[in-house]
Amino acid sequence: MSHIRSPEAATPPGISPLPGGLGWVVADREAAVGLLSDDRLGVVESTAVMASLTHGLADEVRPMAEELGAFAERIMLQASPERHAGLRRAFGRFFTADAVEAMVPALRALADRVVGRFAAAGGGEFMTAVAFRYAIECGAHLLGLSPEEYHRLHKLSQRLALVAYAARLPDPAAAVTEGHAALAEIRRSLRRARPQAPPGSVLGAWHAGWTGGLAEEDFEANIVMLVQASLETVAGMLGNAAIFILGSPAASDPAHREAMLDEALRSEPPLKTLERVAHAPITFGDLHVRAGQIISVRVAEANRPDDRVAGRAVLSFGWGAYRCLGARLARYQAIELFDALHRAAPGAVLVDDEIERIRHIRFNMPRRLMVRCPAAEPEPDLARMLTESLAEHDLDRPLSSVERVMAAATLEQNGHTVPDHATAPTTIRGWLAWATTHRG
Repeated sequence: MSHIRSPEAATPPGISPLPGGLGWVVADREAAVGLLSDDRLGVVESTAVMASLTHGLADEVRPMAEELGAFAERIMLQASPERHAGLRRAFGRFFTADAVEAMVPALRALADRVVGRFAAAGGGEFMTAVAFRYAIECGAHLLGLSPEEYHRLHKLSQRLALVAYAARLPDPAAAVTEGHAALAEIRRSLRRARPQAPPGSVLGAWHAGWTGGLAEEDFEANIVMLVQASLETVAGMLGNAAIFILGSPAASDPAHREAMLDEALRSEPPLKTLERVAHAPITFGDLHVRAGQIISVRVAEANRPDDRVAGRAVLSFGWGAYRCLGARLARYQAIELFDALHRAAPGAVLVDDEIERIRHIRFNMPRRLMVRCPAAEPEPDLARMLTESLAEHDLDRPLSSVERVMAAATLEQNGHTVPDHATAPTTIRGWLAWATTHRG
């Protein structure tokens, strides 16, 4: 009698089976790139999950679940390939090379503001004070929200996301009810925010009449998606990059900083895995994937460079049709942040040798990152120039509006950036502190 080995028994190197025949864990670069490039591999769509949940609910709760299911189907990262492609084309206008380039001055100003406060305080806990704060500021700018409203929408979106796991909770109906309430509040918030949104933002373009061929519900769903996608992954990327960059002798060179950022993205990606599902049978070499099986790509392992397979390209922002739409923007955010940190605190270093990471099935980032920013010495002649130009030697006397304009001109003449007049320092001592932490 001949014995035929099952597909699971003939696993290629770098690939291992998930329990119960659910699918495969892929750590091999060639297999990861090949599978993620295959159109038959898509995302886990919400339709089946929500249909199963809805079926077991009481009559009075079922309409809420159906509305939540219809909302989830419109989210780009949970949509069918055809719907995803249409949504991606529409929202892609905000993430083109030209669109991101146009955002750079705003990213730089936000980075200077966040880092300036951090450096002036002598440093502190980087993840809370810098990484998450900067991600919130940038996400809010992109969407056209205030940072406070962006953060509030993120909290609401977390309540909404729990509905996907409602069937596993002790009281699924309560989770659905709370998720539905969160969705209603999100919609009210977006209606209030649209008229105030800047024209170049996502909400501003929507309010001005641009639709990209989408329904209003598509906008609502994917603004929620952008809120969710622009916080933890960006903050994680910044925290992981800080470990590589801060304190490195090479960090004074912009090209080296970018190289260290790329290495951080390669070896410490903010997402541990990429999950996809086979919509049809796939054969890749000796691997046979059945329709419905899960492919879980271990990103750090698949990122190992291989000249034979996609060179040094990283999979940290995904690969294939569902690659992160904001990958270019995220990288620019990181470059601007660490450029700003070098200007404000070139001697910034990590305090702890051992870095504790969060315990999370999905995200990979430091739990906390203590950073020390040694006080920079002000230029010796700047205090003299300011006091002479203002004919004032009291460093703490409040300056008039005209004197603040004169102080700004003095700094500009000496190669310093200056703040907006509305936020400009009100004393000579304040201007000296600004000059110390905003060089360049």
